[in-house]
Amino acid sequence: MVLVDHDIARMVESNSLIENFDANCLTNIGYDLRTEYFAVNQKEECSATLKPGESVFVASKEAVRLPDNLLGRVYLKNSRIRQGLSLESPVYQPGHFTKVFFRLRNVSNGEIKLSEGQKYAMIVFEQLSGEPDEPYHGTFQSEIDFKGLADYTEIYKEQVEEIEKKTEDLKNMEHSIYANVLVILTVFVALFSFLTTNIGLFSRESSSAEFALYNFITLGGISFLVAVLCSTIGTNKSAKQAIWIATAIFFVAAFFLLWKMKIIA
Repeated sequence: MVLVDHDIARMVESNSLIENFDANCLTNIGYDLRTEYFAVNQKEECSATLKPGESVFVASKEAVRLPDNLLGRVYLKNSRIRQGLSLESPVYQPGHFTKVFFRLRNVSNGEIKLSEGQKYAMIVFEQLSGEPDEPYHGTFQSEIDFKGLADYTEIYKEQVEEIEKKTEDLKNMEHSIYANVLVILTVFVALFSFLTTNIGLFSRESSSAEFALYNFITLGGISFLVAVLCSTIGTNKSAKQAIWIATAIFFVAAFFLLWKMKIIA
C-alpha cells in the first residue's frame, strides 16, 4: 500500500519519517526531494553540468528514517524525464536511516545543467504486509555524507587492475603491429632502391668506384631510415647503436670515395 499525503505528514510528526521536512514538497502520493549537493570526484559541488551520457550522484537535503514496516522508492519527476534525464536509485529498506542518494544520467543529445535546491526526484513510501525478521543494517546505514563505493572499492580493485592490464596489452599489441608494418615497408623500399640503383649503374656500364659509391649512399640512406624507425618503435638500445654506427660507416665510405674520385675537394 502506498502512503498518501496525510499519512506521510502524520508519520513525519509521529515517527520523524522525513528530517528537514518541507510541507511544500509534499505531494498526493509522495514527497519531492530537494537537492543539497552533487558528488563529483568525492567533492560536494553546488552545481553540475552533464554532457550526453554523463552521470552524477545527487544528495537530498532530506534524510529518511524508515520504520520496520515501510520501504521507500525513488522516482524521477515527469518534468525531468522530459528534460532528458534518467535516474538510478536503490530501494530504501525498512529500518534504514539515511539521506537519499540517487544517480542522474543525461540521456539527451545536449548538455544539462543541474543546481542545488532543485527537485529532480520524489520518494514514495510503501506499507509492508508486516515487519521483516531482519531490518536494514548494511554498509550504507546512517549515510549522511556520501560514501561512494565504500567497502566495495576493494572488491572491484582486482577487476579494475585486470582490465587495465588487458588495456595495456592491447596497446602493446597495436604498437607491435604498427612496428611490423613499418619494418615490412622499409624492407620493400630498401630492396627496390638497391635494385633500381644497381640496374641503372649496369645499364650505364659504370666503373667499380661508381658502383661502390652509389651502393654506399643507398645503404647509408636505408640504414638511416631503419635507425629512425627503430628509434620510433622503441627497439632496444644496443640494436639502435649498431644501426647508427652502420649508417655512419656507409656515409663515411661514400664521402671517402667522393674525395677519392675528386668529386669533392
